Amino acid sequence: MFSPLSPVVLRAVAMAAVLAGLAWAYHLWADHQREIGRIEIRVEWQADRANIAEQSRLLTMARDKESARLQAAVDKQREIDHAEKRALGRRVAGLLNSLRDRPERPAADQGSDNLPTAAGAGPVGPGNAGCTGDRLYRDDSEALVRLAAAGDRIRAALQSCRADYERAAATVNGSQ
Repeated sequence: MFSPLSPVVLRAVAMAAVLAGLAWAYHLWADHQREIGRIEIRVEWQADRANIAEQSRLLTMARDKESARLQAAVDKQREIDHAEKRALGRRVAGLLNSLRDRPERPAADQGSDNLPTAAGAGPVGPGNAGCTGDRLYRDDSEALVRLAAAGDRIRAALQSCRADYERAAATVNGSQ
């Protein structure tokens, strides 16, 4: 039979050692290739995350800049609105102050409708084109001044609302 040190046994052991070495080398090479793939994927992923972070930072800066611009526009409009309200308040106070000298409404007539006679009512003629309000009683005049002031406040609020809407629409349309 074969002796333990025969050339066939030695050749078989040598071939087995070479095959084991090749298998081990292939195993190490495959692990190295997998690690290279992991590193490449990790680098791509980190580059993608850095790109997303930079885009997010730029969008945040643009948003903050636009927010500051819109806030400045709103603050300016608010100052204009407050100035209009103060001017309206002064005008109403002046008008109400000027109405102090007007006569009070007299007591109701004993007529059929139990209402007082209207101030300034008279026949329409060349010198009297109708009721102008210049001879209204104090209570009626004050009511009309307050009603007109309420209308002016509503008008100012509407203008402010329209300005806000136009700013918002310009912002939305500008960003699309």
